[in-house]
Amino acid sequence: WRGPMLHGSINQFLGMTEWGELDYLIIDMPPGTGDVALTLSQAIPLAGSVVVCTPQEVALLDAVKAIAMFRKVNIPILGMVENMSGFLCPDCGKTYEIFGKGGAREKAEAMDIPFLGGLPLDIKLRVAGDEGKLSTAINEDDAARAPIERIAQAMVRTLAARNAAAPPKPTLPTL
Repeated sequence: WRGPMLHGSINQFLGMTEWGELDYLIIDMPPGTGDVALTLSQAIPLAGSVVVCTPQEVALLDAVKAIAMFRKVNIPILGMVENMSGFLCPDCGKTYEIFGKGGAREKAEAMDIPFLGGLPLDIKLRVAGDEGKLSTAINEDDAARAPIERIAQAMVRTLAARNAAAPPKPTLPTL
């Protein structure tokens, strides 16, 4: 989808969904600097962006382009996450860096962006996701939950620090 069709769908998704009371709304977008990111940046006020990439150099090139686009449209970069940050062997428990190691961490440091953490490939999580039981698997498996919790906590700390450093918003009297 592109152009007006995409724009209309995003506006429908944002405007016609009853979200209820939210602390956070996290929107997973396709990689790159395409229409989805630009439309969202114009449609709603965004607290920031978390850039997710894999450790390979080619993926990092796309991440750098996305970061440049977010900076150009004044969307703060909350941090970077490295997906596929190793493969967790279910037989021996050892992690193998089959896609490389630390590429996102190094790129985040070079670009002065907080590194929020890495998520390893985990067969148990993939199976649970396929079965629609991902939240149950995460709650029951400390090894699966730990990196997700660390990333979520780091993101919340980043938002809290940024909000604490921001000037207070003026309060207007109600007439």
